[in-house]
Amino acid sequence: MSRKSFTKLALVSDESIQSSILKEYLLKQLKFSIISIKIDEISQLSSSDIEETLFILDSASTTPKISEKYFNAIAEKEVITSEVLINVSTDIHAEELKKWPNLVGVFYTSDSLELLSEGLKKIQGGELWFSRKLCQELISEYRGTQTSMPKLSVELTAREKEIMQLLVSGASNSQIAESLFVSENTVKTHLHNVFKKIKVKNRLQAFMWAKNHTSHNVLP
Repeated sequence: MSRKSFTKLALVSDESIQSSILKEYLLKQLKFSIISIKIDEISQLSSSDIEETLFILDSASTTPKISEKYFNAIAEKEVITSEVLINVSTDIHAEELKKWPNLVGVFYTSDSLELLSEGLKKIQGGELWFSRKLCQELISEYRGTQTSMPKLSVELTAREKEIMQLLVSGASNSQIAESLFVSENTVKTHLHNVFKKIKVKNRLQAFMWAKNHTSHNVLP
C-alpha cells in the first residue's frame, strides 16, 4: 500500500540562531531537502511543492496572527498541506489543535532533538506522530462532535472506501491516483464527496472518523 513520503521539509520561521541550529541538526539526521521559509514566502511555492513539503511550525512563536497568515497562504493554493507543531506545551488540549487543517505530528517542549528526529522519520514514512494521550483526546473530541450522527448513516461507495483506506495510510493524492489508476482530479473529487458525507474538513478529521468507524463496517 502506498504511503505518503515527503521529499521536502520547511521550517516556518524568521531567521534566528535557534532555527539555524535546528536546521543544521536535521540536515545531518534526515534524508529531507530542508529549507527555512518565512510565512510571506509560502505563497511563492508551487502547489506541487506544497503538497510534497512537510511544514514545521514552532508553537511557542506561532501567534494567532502568524497562524492566520499561514492559513491564508495555503488557502490561495487550494491544496492539502501537512503540518508538524514543535515546542508544544505538555498541557495542551485537543480543542486547541483543531484549527490546524492537516496536523500530522506534535512534539512537546520536553522532547529531545533525538526524539524529534525519530518522529520526523516516522512521519516521512507516512505515519502520524501524537502521544497516546493526545490521540485519545482527539478521537474523543471527534466522537463528541458526531454524537448526533448514527454510526451507520454514512454510505461510502467501494471506490470511496478504497480512497479512504489509502488516505488513512498516509498516501498523497498523487499516490492514491497511481494506486487506483485514476487521475489526481478524480481523487480530489472523490475526497470532496467523502468529506461532505462524513462531515469533516481535513485529513486529520477523516483519519479520526475512519478510526471511529472501522469496527462498524463503514470501512471494511
